[in-house]
Amino acid sequence: MPVPIDTAQTRELVAQGAQLIDVLPEETFVREHLPGATNIPLNTIDKAVEQLDRTKAIIVYCYDYQCDLSPRAAHRLEHLGFVEVYDYVASKAAWLACGLPGEGLLHDNRRAVARARVDIPRLKPDATIHDLKALIEDWKVAVVVDDDDVVLGSVRREAVALPTDVDIISVMQSGPPTVRPSISIRELAKSMDDDGEQEILVTNLDGTLVGLVRRDDLNAF
Repeated sequence: MPVPIDTAQTRELVAQGAQLIDVLPEETFVREHLPGATNIPLNTIDKAVEQLDRTKAIIVYCYDYQCDLSPRAAHRLEHLGFVEVYDYVASKAAWLACGLPGEGLLHDNRRAVARARVDIPRLKPDATIHDLKALIEDWKVAVVVDDDDVVLGSVRREAVALPTDVDIISVMQSGPPTVRPSISIRELAKSMDDDGEQEILVTNLDGTLVGLVRRDDLNAF
């Protein structure tokens, strides 16, 4: 039975020398894939196994949780005699959503992470309006994060008009909208225009804050 693994385990196994196989169609692989991956589309896997080392661990991935190409490929490799087979279940979408680099025609400088303002003010949930005033400067918003830098909410600069001893957590917006660092700049610009958003937070898949993108930063798109 192939072993399902997550992003952290995938990175660890690749660092140890595991073979990383992208089983998506070639045109998808060319556009973007994980660093160091080899493309063996599922429908060619029976003919392509000779290029693989049967003595090494092998990891297969596809697009995301909804895509079934990697589990099918993993089981087929076992039937073909490979012993140590892993299925990176979350696959490429999760890898990129964690802010990890990709390779291919779609370069990282065309993604939201390239436009994110990482110096956005951060506040802890036990902060007060006094702390907001000290940090906000020219920013329109500050982000409330926990000790792991996971986004809990956001506070608009208008809140500085409140008494200084008011707790931030009592006035913050819970659940502000976010996007992943992997979203393309063009797609993000369209999404922000459709939703009337002038700025949006960028977070990793685990909810940790990357930064903030302003629509003005995407004016070429």
